[in-house]
Amino acid sequence: MSTAAKFPKSIVWTVVAICALPPLLNLLGVNFGTVDIPLSLESFILLEGDERRAALYAALRGAFVHTLLEWTAFCVAALTVVVAFMHYFLARDIITPIVGTALFFSGMLDAFHVLAADMLTESNVHLEAFIPYSWTVSRTFNALIVVAGTTPFLWRSKSKPVEPPRYGLAFLLIAGVLCGVAAYAIIHVCATANRLPQFISILPNIVRRPFDLVPLALYLFAAGIVLPRLYRQHRSLFARGLHVSVLPHLVSQLYAVNSAELFDNAFNVASGLKIVGYIVPLVGLLVDYRRAYHSETALQATQEQLRMARVIQQSLMPKRPPVVAGVDVAGSSQVAETVGGDYYDHLLLDDGTLWLVVADVSGHDVGSSLLMANTRAYLRSMTQTDSDLESIIERLNRFLCDDADGRRFVTFWCGRLDPRERTLSYIGAGHPAHILRADGRLEELALTGTALGIDTEGEFRPRTGPAMTLNPGDTLMLLTDGLLEAASPDGEQFEIERAAAIVRQSRDRAASETLAALLDAVQQFRGGKPFTDDVTAVIVRITGGTGES
Repeated sequence: MSTAAKFPKSIVWTVVAICALPPLLNLLGVNFGTVDIPLSLESFILLEGDERRAALYAALRGAFVHTLLEWTAFCVAALTVVVAFMHYFLARDIITPIVGTALFFSGMLDAFHVLAADMLTESNVHLEAFIPYSWTVSRTFNALIVVAGTTPFLWRSKSKPVEPPRYGLAFLLIAGVLCGVAAYAIIHVCATANRLPQFISILPNIVRRPFDLVPLALYLFAAGIVLPRLYRQHRSLFARGLHVSVLPHLVSQLYAVNSAELFDNAFNVASGLKIVGYIVPLVGLLVDYRRAYHSETALQATQEQLRMARVIQQSLMPKRPPVVAGVDVAGSSQVAETVGGDYYDHLLLDDGTLWLVVADVSGHDVGSSLLMANTRAYLRSMTQTDSDLESIIERLNRFLCDDADGRRFVTFWCGRLDPRERTLSYIGAGHPAHILRADGRLEELALTGTALGIDTEGEFRPRTGPAMTLNPGDTLMLLTDGLLEAASPDGEQFEIERAAAIVRQSRDRAASETLAALLDAVQQFRGGKPFTDDVTAVIVRITGGTGES
């Protein structure tokens, strides 16, 4: 997950405001208590009809509110658990199973706790003792699981990221069943005990429920030490949401410690803030989903733009070979990524000469593809008004120096083939070319200058190489380094000798068939792995005959 992801400050301040609101309202005289109104048997017998029902509901309103709050907490915890484990399966965030387990266990304790409190399961103890005690058990286990589950990751080196275990659905279902059974067992033991442990507070006017100091201390430890360090080691929206969620848990425990009786102001505020503590991690997950959705949408838009860029780039390549008597031409260019920087072209000019071009822009990204398109456009434009090879390449270099601005360069080979005379003049600006003679000899055409786009001082002076005579059966090979430097699984490079051997074996076949055999051989040499650099190859075979068709 991106380290740039920020937990919204608006949510943090909302949580702070919610936690601060109950004490402020208490100071203003607002009481959130729903203490039961006593109902004696004598007075209940004297009531009739709706009055009897109203009196009974009034006597149980604290239990009703308690049930409502506890089942709300259970539902929020259950929803958070579902979303947390969905997030784990999608993002493999190691924190989510830990927190999901803590929330699920706490939620199950809350559910069985309220069932026992409402007398829907077996219960032997007085509710005045059972409800606060089971609250403490639930809060203690919630804090313990979070602290114990995250502590092992706090001092792990960032250079050694945690490899998340591949929990399957069956494992999570088994874990859920075990948590449910353990939660039921704990609540059952508490509910059926003849007597629960009693604690005497040394500060009865301040700490009325001293056993709630245990989860309070655990939450303080988590808030001050464990979770801040966890976020530094594992920066995610969920980890930050978990840290923020400790605040309502802390305030909830402060109220719980001060609760004097069931369903009083402190009791109900504690139950309400516990729900907020369950909601905050859920909000963190939803914010993360929202961020991931926007990132995915932006990624899809970018991929669509790159796809269109690739379509456009491929449309710039020759759609069909030139029809020239005595010359058989085939070319191919494959990009390593969505777009690339390789380029080949052939131009049949009015004077009957065939211009052959292969270029390789440094890099294979969008910038490379744009500079490639510019190179093609400049060259095609200049050949309409000029036929001097050296003059054209000199002007092309000036344009590319302005475009590249020292950030990129272009290795460039351009040859002018006269089909009638079977002569070839060329400029090799940092880009090699080879001729495989009919008798099997391999000749490398000497470079005549540096790559284009580098010399910004105006000292670049292209020169043509020695004129070459091509005879029937000779093959001109124009290959980029993506092909020549293609590596096998053992790290060995393909190199020109292997390329020449493939071309030599298929000298009696059409140029297109030779090209296909060459590309197949490179792919097999790499063991079927994708290319890591753009691969461009042009095969020009002299077949005999003269003149333009």
